[in-house]
Amino acid sequence: MRLSLNALFVFVLVGCANDPPYQNCSRTVLCTGDTSLCLSTTASSGRTALFCTTRCTIPIGTASAECPANSACVRVNGGDAVCLQRCTADTECPFTNGACLVTADSLGARVCSVRP
Repeated sequence: MRLSLNALFVFVLVGCANDPPYQNCSRTVLCTGDTSLCLSTTASSGRTALFCTTRCTIPIGTASAECPANSACVRVNGGDAVCLQRCTADTECPFTNGACLVTADSLGARVCSVRP
């Protein structure tokens, strides 16, 4: 019985690893749930961020109904629009090389993006 409970606990941890939006992702760590797209974006400094997100259609700098809670629909580098987490500090950005910034395409909103 103890082995079964331990196996269930490990399964639950692995199964939920990327359920929160905007977590790290890679070729081996896949995105799931509402944010199933693994986005790779690179800053002019060469830093890269890989994080889970989803596409959206109407770029707005305020909260978007197309995106998970506390998110904005933003064009990334003038390209496709994706959901980015709104933030007030770098510590709120849950992925490696993340920073809370007002980007050229965020329409004045502070969002988690790749650190410059």
